[in-house]
Amino acid sequence: MPIVLFPKKDKPQLARGFSPKVVRLNVRIKEDIEEASLANISRSGLLALSNDISSNRHVTKLDFRHVCFGPEEGSILAKGLATNRVLLDLNLQHNNLSDVGTLAVAQALTEQGVLEALTLDANGIGDVGAYALAEYVSSSRTLKELRLFDNHILQDGGVAIGNAVAKCPTLRHLDLGLNEIGDQGAVAVATALCDYNKLSKLSIRANGITSVGGKALAKALRKDCKLRSLDLRVNRLRDDAVKHIFEALLLNSHLQELDLGRNSIRDDAMEFVAEVILKNKFITKLSFEDNYFTDEAAEVFLKLLQKAEHLSMTEFTIHSNYISEIKLQQIDLFMRTHARELQKKKRENKRQRSQSNVGVGHGHDTRDESKNSAGRQSSGSHSRSTSR
Repeated sequence: MPIVLFPKKDKPQLARGFSPKVVRLNVRIKEDIEEASLANISRSGLLALSNDISSNRHVTKLDFRHVCFGPEEGSILAKGLATNRVLLDLNLQHNNLSDVGTLAVAQALTEQGVLEALTLDANGIGDVGAYALAEYVSSSRTLKELRLFDNHILQDGGVAIGNAVAKCPTLRHLDLGLNEIGDQGAVAVATALCDYNKLSKLSIRANGITSVGGKALAKALRKDCKLRSLDLRVNRLRDDAVKHIFEALLLNSHLQELDLGRNSIRDDAMEFVAEVILKNKFITKLSFEDNYFTDEAAEVFLKLLQKAEHLSMTEFTIHSNYISEIKLQQIDLFMRTHARELQKKKRENKRQRSQSNVGVGHGHDTRDESKNSAGRQSSGSHSRSTSR
């Protein structure tokens, strides 16, 4: 299974009253609702909603996914967003904002100034929209999460987003998967990571990235950037890119999850992966699903996993290669057993720390009791001497 960096968000409570063709005056989102979603909305309802959002002081999350917003609807919504000062999470995925609607929303959010999470998956956004979002990201001092999965952002738009990442000190999660940012976009993002950026989750899957982009990302990993999860699935990475990435992981102490599924990685990459399995103490999830490894590589993988003394890995995915079922079962069995052992060790360590803390507290109590006893004895002696 691929590593999921950006889990699906639960849809919040439905905001009612915005669907009729003619919405009554002063219809608003109820004051006891902090997170609201829409099922469908009329133009009249959208105008009323935008007006409510402009002065709303209690809704912090709006979920407008799959509500058929186009460029015009995006522009209407943007008017309300510009003067809002409390909204923290805006989800507009699977609409049709295109570049025009995205431009309006990005400009409004620049004025809004407090948003922390923005989701614009599957909105037909191209480079023009990417430029507008890049300007917003560059100016934001609150944005933590930006999702742009499944759009039409090309290399120039990818470069603009990458340059913006370097200027946004708060951004932690970035999803640019299923675009076409290519090597130029990957290099721009990698350069931002090299500047001691605090980005911790990055997905640039399915972007036509080759060894050029892979080597740039390896350079960022070599500098021990703060990245904890990296999704490079469905690109065009070969063994030479894997060489640079895994050599970098010998020096990296932050990356925990790496997905290299559906690339063009073969048995020759084993010599680079082997040392990381034996020496790296931080990787917990590693995926080579749907590549070109054979039984020979699987046998080596199993021996390395068994030999590694400090193995922290709980998930190692190598399905859909040229590997026999028996080899896959052997690796799966080892990983399940190892994961249980790690979990057991974690519980034991937690229990020992808890007992240690109790012991320290008991020691303090004992010393306090000794002091109190000594004080009582001294007081008693003083009283007897006084009576004599």
